[in-house]
Amino acid sequence: MELRQLKYFEKACEQQNFSEAARLLYISQSTLSQQIKQLEEELDVLLFDRIGKRVVPTEAGNAFLPYARKAIQDAESGRQIIRDLKGIETGTLLIGATYSLSGLLTDALAEFTRTYPKIKVEITFATSHELLEALAGGQMDCVLSFRPEGCCGTFETLPLFSSGLYFIVHRSHPLAGVSSMTLKRLSQTPLILPAQGFATRRKIEEICRQKELELTVGMEINDVQTIIRLLDGGRWATILTEAAVRNEPELVKIPILSVERLTTQGFLFWPQGVYRKKSAQAFADILQQAVSRRRR
Repeated sequence: MELRQLKYFEKACEQQNFSEAARLLYISQSTLSQQIKQLEEELDVLLFDRIGKRVVPTEAGNAFLPYARKAIQDAESGRQIIRDLKGIETGTLLIGATYSLSGLLTDALAEFTRTYPKIKVEITFATSHELLEALAGGQMDCVLSFRPEGCCGTFETLPLFSSGLYFIVHRSHPLAGVSSMTLKRLSQTPLILPAQGFATRRKIEEICRQKELELTVGMEINDVQTIIRLLDGGRWATILTEAAVRNEPELVKIPILSVERLTTQGFLFWPQGVYRKKSAQAFADILQQAVSRRRR
């Protein structure tokens, strides 16, 4: 059993198509098929059901997948340990971040890239749910995100800060002058909200469900900066964290009245039980310094 066979098997499970898996692996389909067949022969079990152009993992394939992924991750951790013994002058750091924390990320990256100019940094923006799924699958080294409601405990976390949720409007909006918003009035106001999967969206919807209220969502967007720009005309309102609108002087933050405290906490997430790159730890240290500067 070879590591490359396990990688081919994992990719085929993800894509459920040998042609697409081979394309992503930069190998021919015949090479992929041959390696999978050799793996099946060694294990003496079929790992895939071939259904037309699709391949679907069998019961044995699904049972074997987590062990294959662990072997791949263990091998990568071993390689990373050797790299780190040589220092953190080179390598690649894979960071995921939610859109609303792009400002904090930018502050930290400016210092990190000055300190470690030879480390390549790859950034992925997505929702909290998507990022944590990718982190659990070994596709990222760390994730900067708010904690989603119902987040499972399969990650190691570094708490960074708490940020309140506010009703946000442009100063030209008819409600810009109100001192606070009740949940009932909030539910009757047309809103642009972050798409499903954002931690802030889940938080406010859960509270409204508890009060048997439903938000009036006129638009959903998976980019917080686009939401902020759409507020300029004074027609729309939104619900975002204070951190997301930190540098937006034209926007008004209005407290939402609720018995439950409307805050969400920002974290840096790491996969649990996986070797942590020295570059990832160095980034975490610089990120904490950036948070401290913002509090001054």
